Amino acid sequence: MKADNIDLLFSQYYNEALLFTISLCRNRTVAEDIVSDAFFKALTLSDESIRDFKPWLLTVCRNEFISICRKNSRFTGEEIPEDLADDREEVIESIIRKEEYRSMYRAIELLPDTQRETVLLFYFSGLPIKTIAEVTGKSETNTKVLLCRARERLRKIMEEDR
Repeated sequence: MKADNIDLLFSQYYNEALLFTISLCRNRTVAEDIVSDAFFKALTLSDESIRDFKPWLLTVCRNEFISICRKNSRFTGEEIPEDLADDREEVIESIIRKEEYRSMYRAIELLPDTQRETVLLFYFSGLPIKTIAEVTGKSETNTKVLLCRARERLRKIMEEDR
C-alpha cells in the first residue's frame, strides 16, 4: 500500500483498532504493538490484496493477539501478571472521553471475552453481523446469538448498577 493511504487509514482506524485490541489483551502496551504490527503489514501489502480495510485490520489484530497467546502460554488474556497489567481505568479514560460511554464500557468489560468482542465489533466498530462472523471465525447464527446474549447480560449489569 502507498504511504499516503496508510496515513489516512491510520488516522481513521487506529483508535478503533486499539480499543478492540485492548479489549482482547487488556494491556495497552501489547495492544499498541499489535496495532502497529497490523499497520506495518498493510504497508507491505499491495492495494489490491485488501478489499475492505477495517475488517481486515481487526482480523489481523485478533490473529496477532492469538499468536501472542499461543507463543506465550502464561499470557492468556484472562490472567495477566500484575507487573504487565495496565491500570484499566487509565486506559478507558484515555480512549473513551465522553461520560455516557464510561459506564457502558465498564459493563462491557464484565462480559465474557467472546460476547465482549462481538459487542465491540458491532456497536463500536459498526461492522455488520456477516463481517463480524468472518473476523471472529464464527457462523453468522452464532454471532447473532452471542450478540443477543451480550445485550441481555449488559441489561442485567446496567440494572444492577442503578
